[in-house]
Amino acid sequence: MAWIQIVALLLCPLMMLFCMKGMFRGHKHSHSDQQQPSATELQELKLLVDNLTEKNRLLTEEVQFIKEEKRINNEQKSLEA
Repeated sequence: MAWIQIVALLLCPLMMLFCMKGMFRGHKHSHSDQQQPSATELQELKLLVDNLTEKNRLLTEEVQFIKEEKRINNEQKSLEA
């Protein structure tokens, strides 16, 4: 029974090597088959990124405001106590 456990233990890394080799072999296709995005698609994506960047900036400001408000409230509570 011990030899079965040893064989199973040795097969595990060996099987992993074959799986990894198969995964890497599948990614050797040339990228020339992929279609390039059009100028309008690129412009739309740029607008989306700009929009998300602005939303991120606004949310960051809001979080900072909330943190500052919380800090001020805590200071007021400690002065009242």
